[in-house]
Amino acid sequence: MAVLPTAPQRYRLPRPAIWVSNEQQLRRALAHYSSRAIILRNGFYGGSEPYSNPGGDRLYAQTLGRAVLTAGVIMGGNSGPGGGVIQGIAFDVADNSKTLQGSVIHVWGTGKNTRIVDVTLEGHGVVGAGIMAREVEGLIVRRVVSRHFRDWGVIVDENKANAEVSNPPLITDIDAAYVGRPVPRSSNGTAEACVWIGNAAIVRRVRAHDCAWEGLWVGTAAHRALFEDIRVTGIAIGVYVEHFVYSSTFRRLQIGPGVKIGLVCEWADPGWSSKPACVDNTIEDSTFDTSVIGVYFDEGTTRTTVRESTFGNQCWTAIGSYKGIDNLYDTSGNDYRGLRAGAVPISTKHYSAIPCADF
Repeated sequence: MAVLPTAPQRYRLPRPAIWVSNEQQLRRALAHYSSRAIILRNGFYGGSEPYSNPGGDRLYAQTLGRAVLTAGVIMGGNSGPGGGVIQGIAFDVADNSKTLQGSVIHVWGTGKNTRIVDVTLEGHGVVGAGIMAREVEGLIVRRVVSRHFRDWGVIVDENKANAEVSNPPLITDIDAAYVGRPVPRSSNGTAEACVWIGNAAIVRRVRAHDCAWEGLWVGTAAHRALFEDIRVTGIAIGVYVEHFVYSSTFRRLQIGPGVKIGLVCEWADPGWSSKPACVDNTIEDSTFDTSVIGVYFDEGTTRTTVRESTFGNQCWTAIGSYKGIDNLYDTSGNDYRGLRAGAVPISTKHYSAIPCADF
């Protein structure tokens, strides 16, 4: 069973620190570019544009969730030391123009070693993302609740193929839900995910539900990444693995109920030079309570395996492996006893051949 995420927690305030009480004081404090601790007294902090933190300032709510920002925060810039912190602040943003690139917390440029901890984010279905990190070195995102965004609850992705990360981000205790556009799935798979990871990362304890495309999307340059304790319900696809995910481990996934396909490895699309999306990955110690397929490896998937996992309620197959290369060399410990009548443990057919009506 996947371990559920820990909710935002109380914390000690730093000393010494600068205390602020309103928007104007906060903006003046951030303008000094000197990496200081700033404590936001309880109350609301508005404004017509996002707050900018290029100087690595460390922002704390006086009381967990009681300092509420109705505009976003930009972490990093063209220059600055990095190392900024946001802790305990609640974000309630109902206007996309009050953010940078449609994300309530946006990490970029010199925003290395950013920490985002004990934060709640509300996007009212009009803002693109809760957290968007385009600078991921040393990033820590921990104990975050993200709700009602159009594209992503949390996205950590430099968006560069083959990007190398020397200090991979740590993403833990994420509760993300209700992500989708006014016409659900109109992004055609390019967004509408609860959590989106595009780099080497350590990702633990994620709860995802009711997002239009998938609970967890993994791709771009997610090499040697670790995903543990991922709980997904109420979404058609639990985990979507796209180009390119190599030598990564998916452990203690708990997918379903209310999910059709537990985990998908995308096919070797000619648009990606016919390279497979999944190579040398392992799925283990997981539970798939899904209505159609547990795990599906599409064409080209290479040396990827599933072991020590339990499958239940699938109408077609526990594991589909279509035109793969040396897949499923280790299926030890898998339990297929919960399959529906007529379903098979392993199929080599394409998903278009699914005989059951659930798809």
